[in-house]
Amino acid sequence: MQRFRHPQCKESFENYAKKTTIRYAERDEQKRQEFIDEIEALPEDTELHYCDESGFDEYYAREYGYAVRGVKVVNEVSGKHFARTSIVAAKCGDDIIAPFAFKGTMNGDLFEGWLEYVYVPSLINPANVVLIIDNASAHRKYNILDIAEEFGFRVIFLPPYSPDLNKTIENFWANVKRRLRFHMHEFETFLDALCHAFQ
Repeated sequence: MQRFRHPQCKESFENYAKKTTIRYAERDEQKRQEFIDEIEALPEDTELHYCDESGFDEYYAREYGYAVRGVKVVNEVSGKHFARTSIVAAKCGDDIIAPFAFKGTMNGDLFEGWLEYVYVPSLINPANVVLIIDNASAHRKYNILDIAEEFGFRVIFLPPYSPDLNKTIENFWANVKRRLRFHMHEFETFLDALCHAFQ
């Protein structure tokens, strides 16, 4: 007996379980386009430095393991709360610029201190640098612009609700966390594992 198969069935099932692309409903398409146009209008020798902070738990459990087909992989993890280390840095091409690790939460004073005393000394030719920053509450716009003017580089703020336009460094943080999760057990300290994940 031949089963009836609607001609659209195969296409329907193939299209059913696709991963969604998340975007914020609040984002402003006009501001996004203005940002893109501003970046594209920059001189070719401009160094675009994408800046962001990310937090890292000091305990990671591997999400995958190897086993014979049909055998469940069980991984015991601790239910305790572990410390968290955060890092702020900028990224230009394949280079990570001025990474700085800290405990606790980023605030305006800490970010501006990083900007002036860690980031600025790392710049070789500030006049060619454009720093891309999001609109986090710790990024006090006028203070940051004053520091940029004093030291001769330029800052462009991302349009609101547009992390995808900062994906250069967002993707880097995701890769670091993935490497940490995979290699954490090979190191005696979290810091050693984190340094390895940056390589």
